[in-house]
Amino acid sequence: MKIAGIKTYWLKVPYEKPFEPTWYPGKLETHQHILLVRVTTDEGLEGYGCGEFPFGLTPTYMQFIQDMIAPWLIGQDPMMIERLANRMKGDGRLAPRPWIVENALWDLLGKICGQPTYKVMGGYRDHIPVYAAMCEMRSDEQRQEDALRLLEEGFRAVKLRLFKPTLKEDIHIVENIRKAVGDRMTIICDANQGPVRDRNFEGGVPFWTYERALETAKELHALGVLWLEEPLDHYDIHGIRRLTEHTDIAIAGGEIMNGIQDIATLIDNDCYDIYMPNITLCCGISQVRKVAAMAEKHGNKLCNIHGWVPGTGVAAALTTICSYPNATWLELPHDPPSIGPESFQGIVKEPLRINREDGCMYCPDRPGFGVELDEDKVKAFTVLEK
Repeated sequence: MKIAGIKTYWLKVPYEKPFEPTWYPGKLETHQHILLVRVTTDEGLEGYGCGEFPFGLTPTYMQFIQDMIAPWLIGQDPMMIERLANRMKGDGRLAPRPWIVENALWDLLGKICGQPTYKVMGGYRDHIPVYAAMCEMRSDEQRQEDALRLLEEGFRAVKLRLFKPTLKEDIHIVENIRKAVGDRMTIICDANQGPVRDRNFEGGVPFWTYERALETAKELHALGVLWLEEPLDHYDIHGIRRLTEHTDIAIAGGEIMNGIQDIATLIDNDCYDIYMPNITLCCGISQVRKVAAMAEKHGNKLCNIHGWVPGTGVAAALTTICSYPNATWLELPHDPPSIGPESFQGIVKEPLRINREDGCMYCPDRPGFGVELDEDKVKAFTVLEK
């Protein structure tokens, strides 16, 4: 069996309602932008990879796949993923995120074997607890209603975004939700400080100093928050390590590091308690599993991968995290009415959902990642195809 072709699609899936993300205050987003990669074999099997791309970058990257990756990938054995992923690691120096193509090969591998991919990997579990990742600017009253609704839907945990100018305002966000749900939900917090911020940036996410991160971590620990994510610039190696050493709350991060070599630097320096590589923003599935192994070896740290991967990416993230032992939670972007299964996973026939009884998401028992494209939606939402 050989790889016979690669097709790419730029999809714009409309949100049910435009929303204002906490990381871009004042900006309304109306669509989920998805890059879909379809890898086919000469025997008619297909594997799918998905990722989220900025509006202006998507056509350029689609062309990069066709011009730089497709010529050498076509004709290769699709089951030789480690060898092909190693070549894509080199391609990652020329353009961002070649990992979407690699991830499609993992979906394809399961289909070739007639088994769920997590089992082909030598799976560790078939389900994992899921937390709802909130992301929109909303009032205190609305947020309390949202949290209670999530509790009724079966979620046992929620992730809150800290985005206010002052520590007091950020802590109020957590206190507001704790007041509504009590001890019935686990609370996680994300400062979104990983990307480099302008210290004088106005109207957006404020830049945290080490002192701000330290005081926030102490306050969150007192409120019973499970972990604080991305509290400092993701390349502030010494600051992150120092913060983790001097706080009792778990510190997490690593979603947008540049490949396994950057994550290895974090692990070697004992930067985080929880490593959270993204399977498209940081590195592909094969390397994410290696990150998990390194984290386990180095102090038995956790690898709770960053789950912001739309389309078939939710199934891909679930597959990956169920293939290794040192994970405790999976992130699911879920902030209705704007972001829910139909919009975030909006090109699959049966979006994955949590089990209301235990708050977990279960791997499908179908081959590959276990989800099927809705070809009518792919056609309807396609802006560009290559």
